[in-house]
Formats: sequence, structure tokens, C-alpha cells
Amino acid sequence: MMTPDDREHALDQMQQASHQFYRAAVHIQNHPFIEFAGLMNEYINACKAAHAQGIDFTECNRHSGQTLPLHPVMSDYINEKLECIFAGSKILDAAPAAPDDDDGFAIPPFGRPA
Repeated sequence: MMTPDDREHALDQMQQASHQFYRAAVHIQNHPFIEFAGLMNEYINACKAAHAQGIDFTECNRHSGQTLPLHPVMSDYINEKLECIFAGSKILDAAPAAPDDDDGFAIPPFGRPA
């Protein structure tokens, strides 16, 4: 669990890491790989929005059962990036996460891997 100040610092570091990744990915010249920077930035945007609501985004994961709030437009953007990276796969559902009956943890918005 992070304090609000720790989360601010983490967000700054996350943004720096994303910028560094983007520069390296552009140098590699593989377009689908570059799209991962878009995914990272959208995750950072979701974390910033959660932080603004007082949510500790570092605790939002499958293991904790706490979900990272996503606006449906964010899901569409993430799907666009995933479709570019993994051609033809739309795997993110804009519906809110629901409890999973078999283990008690919330199903993340992108579902379980096949």
C-alpha cells in the first residue's frame, strides 16, 4: 500500500519509464511493439484517475480483488492497441469486473486467458 505522496512519485516514474520505452521502441521500428507504449500510457491515465479519486492504484489487481476503474472509452482505446499488437483479438470488455465464483477474486475486465 502506498501513501498519496508515494503514488504521485510512482506516477512520475511510470511516465518516465513509458517515455523511455517509447523512444527505444521507435528506434527498433516495429509498429506493434511501439503500441505497447500506448497501453502503458493508458494504464498510467487510469492510475492517475484512480489516484485523483483516492484509490491506491498499486492495489488494483487480480490478487487483491480491487479493480482499476476504467471509463468505457479507455477500454475501446486499449482494444484498439491490442488489436494492432495481436491482430484480430478484441479481449477487453467494458463491463465492470464481477466476482469469480470459483476463487472469490474479481475477474479483471480483460477476462481469463484461454
